[in-house]
Amino acid sequence: MKRQILNELITWKKKEGRKPLILQGARQVGKSYIVKEFGSNHFKKFLKIDFLSQKNFHSIFKNEGTLSADEILKQISLLANESITPSETLLFFDEIQECPEALTALKYFEEEMPALAIIGAGSYLGIMATESSFPVGKVEFLKMFPMNFEEFLMAINEKLHALYVEIKITQQEIKSIPEVYHQKFIEAWKDYLFVGGMPEVVKTFIKFHKEKDSRASYLEARKIQEQLITGYQSDFAKHAGAVNATHILNVFDAVAIQLAKNHEEEVQKFSFSEAIPNKRGFVNVRGPLTWLVKSHLVIQNLIVKKVEHPLKAFASDNKFKLYYLDVGLLGAVLQLPFESLLKSQLGHYKGFIAENFVATELASTSKTSFYSWQESRAELEFLIVKDGDICPVEVKSSEKSTRAKSLESYFSRYNPETSYKLSLKNLGYNEDKKLISLPIYLSGKIF
Repeated sequence: MKRQILNELITWKKKEGRKPLILQGARQVGKSYIVKEFGSNHFKKFLKIDFLSQKNFHSIFKNEGTLSADEILKQISLLANESITPSETLLFFDEIQECPEALTALKYFEEEMPALAIIGAGSYLGIMATESSFPVGKVEFLKMFPMNFEEFLMAINEKLHALYVEIKITQQEIKSIPEVYHQKFIEAWKDYLFVGGMPEVVKTFIKFHKEKDSRASYLEARKIQEQLITGYQSDFAKHAGAVNATHILNVFDAVAIQLAKNHEEEVQKFSFSEAIPNKRGFVNVRGPLTWLVKSHLVIQNLIVKKVEHPLKAFASDNKFKLYYLDVGLLGAVLQLPFESLLKSQLGHYKGFIAENFVATELASTSKTSFYSWQESRAELEFLIVKDGDICPVEVKSSEKSTRAKSLESYFSRYNPETSYKLSLKNLGYNEDKKLISLPIYLSGKIF
């Protein structure tokens, strides 16, 4: 399946002064797959070392005092029985968090062998006990997310994807989408709300969809989602210990449960008192929450009470919203049936699902922080920074909206250069308010 991050990897390869690359992202988002595709198609030679399954390579990096890039490469070449030509080879260190010394050794490659293209990837780099292993200033970072809606369209319907690419949403080029196309996009979007963007889930969905077994495509996709969730839960204990794992699991589940408790379109700030049994306050949640955020399993959206650069200065560490990394996994944790999503029978559930969808789209396309706004009694789901301007984003999942007054309040206070309203309605533009109305499935086109 095609992934947009491939273009970023190609840019990295061609860049002057290129450093070793650390590819971050949650488990099973496709890191190993995309690096293999990149290496196989854009280099004469591709060599992968998996530090989880190939533990015999760990010993190469143990004698830090005598290490050099040339010596490391000689030993890898001997152990792998592969010749390595720095100018022609992509060397891939997979699950690099399993060998912290290999992570540290990347500095030798940056200093002594810049011609060698080298990528390290891992799912839990952010929560390593030995964060000092990171060769600060000697590596570059790139974050990978589950497949976004555009990538989902690429995988399931090339013609619909081609139409998606043609849509322009700049103030000068906004045109209404033909209703036939608009409805097709909504149908695909509803599928995405259930399936999400985890590559194995999408692949399973496509397999049964092509066999004209619609019901099986959803049911089999859900089975894979449940397996992934079980895998994440197992990782909690593996990487955090038994006691911490229980707290992490409680917080992970609490994110979904608290989202589901929200009424209509209002996703509230995360409540600490409901997260861990018999534990109260932010101090007791901070550790498990940090673990989940750094593992890229949840998306944190800080709440600001004043809109001014820099937004982070007006946010508190203990006031935020939380979303799942993938909207399909959210539905799986809550055991939402596919029939409800496809038939729009979710009632107030649609609000938090739509908001979680937008959060994942903004995260995957912008790769920067975004915020939520609450001031007095007014609030908006998202604030983004685009071309230096702070832009409000309202998410309206149904015809009834409780946020109209909040958006008006924001206009009167801050007079933004551009605003966005996301709903199921067609494209539109209000010139007086500089308000772009977008079908929610175009959330990824904001950046």
